[in-house]
Amino acid sequence: MEEGELSFEARIGGRSERIWLRTETPVEPNADAVLPVCLMPAMKFGGSLAVPAPISPRLLRTQREFVAIQRAWSREWEHDDALLHEVELTAPARQPKGAPAAAGGERVAAFFSGGVDSWSTVLDNPEITALIFVVGFDLRPWEDHHTELIGTVEARLREMAEELGRPLHVVETNLRRLADPLLAWDTYYASALAAVALFLAPLFQRILIAGDSDYEVQVAMGAGRLIDTLWSTERTEIFGDGGRFSRVERLQRIAGNPLVQRSLRVCWENPGGAYNCGRCRKCLLTAIPLEALGARAEIDTFPAELDLTGVEAIEVNRVVSLTLWEDVLDVVRAAGREDLEPAVETVVENGKRILGLPPDYRRRRTPGPPPLREREPVAPDAAAEGQDEAAAETLGAVLGSRSWRMTAPLRRLGAAVRRLGAAVRRLPARGR
Repeated sequence: MEEGELSFEARIGGRSERIWLRTETPVEPNADAVLPVCLMPAMKFGGSLAVPAPISPRLLRTQREFVAIQRAWSREWEHDDALLHEVELTAPARQPKGAPAAAGGERVAAFFSGGVDSWSTVLDNPEITALIFVVGFDLRPWEDHHTELIGTVEARLREMAEELGRPLHVVETNLRRLADPLLAWDTYYASALAAVALFLAPLFQRILIAGDSDYEVQVAMGAGRLIDTLWSTERTEIFGDGGRFSRVERLQRIAGNPLVQRSLRVCWENPGGAYNCGRCRKCLLTAIPLEALGARAEIDTFPAELDLTGVEAIEVNRVVSLTLWEDVLDVVRAAGREDLEPAVETVVENGKRILGLPPDYRRRRTPGPPPLREREPVAPDAAAEGQDEAAAETLGAVLGSRSWRMTAPLRRLGAAVRRLGAAVRRLPARGR
């Protein structure tokens, strides 16, 4: 390992990939960052994972909890072939050192992409002394339309960091080349952030990771307090931040800041190298609530006009995404924006159908604002009526069949046994 670089060969599932993390910041990394890069990919196959270089003793302990949590979570993921398996880690323990020296106070870093979550973390935590920008996550040098955009974004974020009076540490990595063929980014990105945090950990006492959901609705996937803290070492605390506020609340808190207005970046599709295209799912998820809050026109990085045509193509297939859109619908209704309500309602209702949830499903326990307008009654679907008639005919045939009549005594006996069991369970313990 050289100063400012960690490079290693990852051999997982019959594949071999040279993984690297690099920065111009003077730092002497250790092998801790190897673990979050490789652990979840290894869990796709199970078995064992060997890291020949010394690892933090604390990580050697807490990775067992990480494996157990991710195994349990993977049983609920909607992705195809998502199930993760137990992995046995073998690695030598490194002799722990003391915390990094704190010249002039605690050294605290936060990830900074220019997005809603990272801006919220930066503005809510004045103790932050440095910012971290990663190239290789949402901005990928191997994508042609990102080549020029990376320079634009980095220049903008450097300008913001300078005005905030905090240095910006830029890290480049290709770790997605290992993970993307094996794992959905939604499930893995917290490990990727942890890898970069551990890569820079010799410089800091605390590193903040901004999550995308508040505590009430956090799902069993991605970043969160339960997972992020497991990557802490004896020297550096990794801390999941942002759970106090929903995404809409974060927008409310940051939208009036002039630096945010000049740099806010949420687009992950970036067609033609756009900073914010204004039409993709992520852009609309931000632009619509900003419009409802009366703040969109102040955001210089969005198109001048709100274009809702892209809403029709949005497909919500994750519960976490559905909750984000339910929050958008709440703020639209609270603002009395009847012009925005139909488009957002469509996204929410279609999402519930895709996820197999009932129409009255709502993840938050608190009720949202009432609808702004009455819905027109839906005309009966001729095809659905035909299916109902066919189902009724099938049920009638079953109930009138000879086998149904012959098994009737057995069904009655079963019902009597169930009633007797229920009555016994209701008796006081002494009377049994």
